[in-house]
Amino acid sequence: MKLSTLLSAIVLSGSILVSLTANAKGHSEHRGDFLLSKRAVAALDLTVDQQAQIKSIITELKADKKDRKLERKENREAFRALVEAENFDEDKAKALISDIKAERSEKVLAHLKSRHQIWQILTLEQREKFTEMRKKRKNKQRRHRD
Repeated sequence: MKLSTLLSAIVLSGSILVSLTANAKGHSEHRGDFLLSKRAVAALDLTVDQQAQIKSIITELKADKKDRKLERKENREAFRALVEAENFDEDKAKALISDIKAERSEKVLAHLKSRHQIWQILTLEQREKFTEMRKKRKNKQRRHRD
């Protein structure tokens, strides 16, 4: 086996693992958790029922995330086995990569679905207030970057 092929496989698997871990540490869950913070509850005037519904959605999302964590661990082990094998199996590598893409798509879909469910719980006034809060935060982040 050529050294360049082996190095390419190692770099590919390493970059995939890095991107998976970076995505796993994203802040997607924290958006929902923010809605349950004292500040957001007060600002949006969320009812107890709304808070319970939002908490339920966030809990489901977290449970789903834990399930995916096991799958990611299995993928890492499969990549390690692929890299350490005597001969590089390109078909197996492609299958693993497509599994990762499908896994990522499921994660994004679950996140979007939960955000939609939370959005539907909010009243029109709460949606407007939340949108305004989001804009203010975005402007504040821009000022810090400049």
